[in-house]
Amino acid sequence: MSTPKTEKDLHLPLSRVKTIMKSSPDVEAVGQEPLYLVTKVTELFVIDLAKRAFKNSKNTLLEYKHIAEVVQEDDTLDFLREIMPRKITVRQFKEIMAKKAGKGDLSDDESTDQSSEESSSEESSSGDETNEQD
Repeated sequence: MSTPKTEKDLHLPLSRVKTIMKSSPDVEAVGQEPLYLVTKVTELFVIDLAKRAFKNSKNTLLEYKHIAEVVQEDDTLDFLREIMPRKITVRQFKEIMAKKAGKGDLSDDESTDQSSEESSSEESSSGDETNEQD
């Protein structure tokens, strides 16, 4: 196997990737070759996601909502759905919560979360955006 290329070929810092890899309890040590490969694959993944989101955007500006849309539509990106939910307005969030409350779908924990989220949401104007909490 050839030796890993230099850090100059990478855009992500190897030390950060190594820290993330070692944060897993299953990982005791991280070799240079696996570290380089994981870093490079991560970069390629981010580039691909950004390109796909940009292609779906209708303008020259890439925004969070474009990336979130790709994540929500592609089943292979299911692991990112909770991390990158679609953005919705406070008004849309309140409508969703009202529908859930009307159906009786809320448990005690969810209704407590809802009331605290609503109180913080009310401080924002109705046009502000928030993340969907489903």
